[in-house]
Amino acid sequence: MPEAEIIKATGTITKEETLINIEHCIMPNTLVLESSFPFPGYHGSNLPERPLPNTIYLVTDTKYDGEDILRKAKKIKKVFPENFDASFGKFILYNKTYYFIRARDINCFGCIARLQEAFAGEGIKFMKKKKINGEALIMIQKFFSFQKIDEHIYKDLYRSDMYYFEIPEKPEWQFFKKTTFYIRGNVDSYSFDAALATVCLEDIMDMVRIYARDLSIDQLQYVRGKYLYELTHPDHLK
Repeated sequence: MPEAEIIKATGTITKEETLINIEHCIMPNTLVLESSFPFPGYHGSNLPERPLPNTIYLVTDTKYDGEDILRKAKKIKKVFPENFDASFGKFILYNKTYYFIRARDINCFGCIARLQEAFAGEGIKFMKKKKINGEALIMIQKFFSFQKIDEHIYKDLYRSDMYYFEIPEKPEWQFFKKTTFYIRGNVDSYSFDAALATVCLEDIMDMVRIYARDLSIDQLQYVRGKYLYELTHPDHLK
């Protein structure tokens, strides 16, 4: 059998989550956030508990160059005693845009302030603390690593619960959100969370990212078919 296609590329994830403040274990008077529910569309009984911070958003005082953030993160990783994975992006909440460094796979709340201090030592400044509790549209610039497991279907190499499938073009967010809500309400016994992904290869590849711990390839193809129909028949949901 031919070897399965593996894709490693950069791109973006667009998703909507409710962000809330982390109040403790952070640098004084800084804004650090986490998602109150990281996969809001998934309602399975096997959603992993989060005793650790896992993913946090270090909100910066301004927009920094993304490549510079990644270089600083690479430098910090060489000396930082704990594991973390860094990416960057922005979120929009109440018509205001915020910029952040996203840190994933952090294994202790006590690491957050130390990580902030490390970035501060590299010249990054953080936004002053303010109360945040709302549904934000989040856009993350990140690296993708996934493997093709079926026609148009891909599985994340590092997250066994993450899948991607191709779509013809990227829809406007509110239409995608409405489409996802409709599909979830019309597929029996399917539980999944969905986000938009754009992957930069030789050409742009638009995708839907699915979080699901209990969908087979056949079910993923079925869900993809539902999206293809709804996204190409926009009048159907009016």
